[in-house]
Amino acid sequence: MHNSDKENQKTPSDRTDEKQDDSLSALWQAQPVTAINLEKVKANLSSERKKQRCYMVMDSLMVFPAIYILAKYWGNMSLVAQLMFVFMLATSLPLLVYQLWLRRVAAFYKDSQTADHLMQLTKQVKNNVKIAFMTKHSTWVAVVFGFAFILERYFLGDLAPEKVIKLIIVISSMSIGMLIWYVWAHKRQKRFERQLKTLEAMAQQH
Repeated sequence: MHNSDKENQKTPSDRTDEKQDDSLSALWQAQPVTAINLEKVKANLSSERKKQRCYMVMDSLMVFPAIYILAKYWGNMSLVAQLMFVFMLATSLPLLVYQLWLRRVAAFYKDSQTADHLMQLTKQVKNNVKIAFMTKHSTWVAVVFGFAFILERYFLGDLAPEKVIKLIIVISSMSIGMLIWYVWAHKRQKRFERQLKTLEAMAQQH
């Protein structure tokens, strides 16, 4: 695949993150040892604040589909399926709270805090590495639960053969989607790790 083809496949979010990465690298290389352009660091932190606030809203909204399914189909579920859903909610909600906490640094920083822009941006990028790591590994966990649900339906549910086939198609499609998500999250984790190294190098110069 040519480089131009790879560029065409990148999402707007990927391009934005890469531009920020390049901006940080260029900023570090351009600064003398005694000076760091805090205005550019502040601009990057301001951009990060907007993104983290959007991510916090999207993360929170992801809980509602699971609660809706649980409330609507609870009476039709077997005891095993009910326990599976309760376990998923019991583990996912604390992780959601932790992920929102990791996003707080940039999401709630104040423009008046002029002395520690570089430190705040470094903290948020370090948290972004953790978030990308969690996102990456949540993909295979979702696939495991998907297969477990199919097995529960197959052995404990009263399913017609055509419904079993539909479930297999659904879980196969989900597995492909989760694989793509895993690769995407892995690339984001590596990008944030590069950004973190750049910011730490800038802090050592400052």
